[in-house]
Amino acid sequence: MMNTATPARPQASGNPAPSRDRSIDTAVGLLIVLVVWGHAIAPLSGPYAETLEQWLYMFHMPAFVFLSGYLTRKSSHWSPGKIAARLLFPYVVFQVLHAVVQSAVTGTWHWPSLVQPAWTTWYLLSLLVWRLAAPWLERVRYLVPITFAVALGAGVIAVIGPDLSLARTLGFLPFFALGLTWKDEWFARLRHLPVRLVAFAAFVAAGVYAFITEDHVSRRIFFLHEDYADLDYSDTDGILVRAGVLAAGFILTLAFVSLTGWTRGWLAQAGAASLVIYLLHPLVLYPGREYGYSTVIGEGAWLLIMTIAAPLFAYAVSRPAVIRATRPLMDYRFWVGRGHVKGGRHAGGDR
Repeated sequence: MMNTATPARPQASGNPAPSRDRSIDTAVGLLIVLVVWGHAIAPLSGPYAETLEQWLYMFHMPAFVFLSGYLTRKSSHWSPGKIAARLLFPYVVFQVLHAVVQSAVTGTWHWPSLVQPAWTTWYLLSLLVWRLAAPWLERVRYLVPITFAVALGAGVIAVIGPDLSLARTLGFLPFFALGLTWKDEWFARLRHLPVRLVAFAAFVAAGVYAFITEDHVSRRIFFLHEDYADLDYSDTDGILVRAGVLAAGFILTLAFVSLTGWTRGWLAQAGAASLVIYLLHPLVLYPGREYGYSTVIGEGAWLLIMTIAAPLFAYAVSRPAVIRATRPLMDYRFWVGRGHVKGGRHAGGDR
């Protein structure tokens, strides 16, 4: 969901780097707005909010991981030290900030932990592993089906859990693998009108399924951070359920790719600055996460408020002034005097 460098299209040796693909920025921007919106409506427990949340979790993280894999493949070089520094620095900083904000909201001190990711920071650790492993993953034949099997098997092993984001790293790995092996010409094939109509129908079908099942399907199955026993499944049932979750994620990720490809200025800016948006928005949402929202107004009104607030937040936080002001929290290079970095960051980054 975030980048630690500006990805560029491939270039011939010695030629200047071309401009970044703003359609990819726009797709990332749309997803980051949906992430903020999904977290904002999470405290609501009515049927419509539950339906929307389940619908979102069916595709928004798979699509983000896919784009992370795609942008990792498209980046210009691979440096393990830089990858680690650029992802571990904000991880440590925001582990501390999450603990401070949660302590202030609850009135009880919460010690920061480097082993147990705080709410959204898990993605930094998973992205670190995926990007470090990318050169070796690219050499594996049949990478997507192999990682699909790995994701299914991870749920059987109890020690693979939320610590260090290991369960999610393996669970979402097939989507990263898909992005890592993606060919540019496939974008055009998916964006023909008949395919887009099917893609739209897939999203509608997912919404209908979420509405029908929202009262008895646990959203925890989409998080991919627990073993099957913790979800009260046998290994066989857990594998079948996770296979369905992964299959839905693949279908809707491809549908998302089909329906995007256009460019919108403010969404592209939000996509380029998605690291800032992603890391800051939970700090704002902690009160609602801990205590819920006022019941003075109903679920419908809260949904409308959050539907307006999520893109406004993304727009405001993606402004250059905010990016500059928060750079000391996001970029270790600020502290070592390695120059000014313009703009924000999104999924993928330098390799």
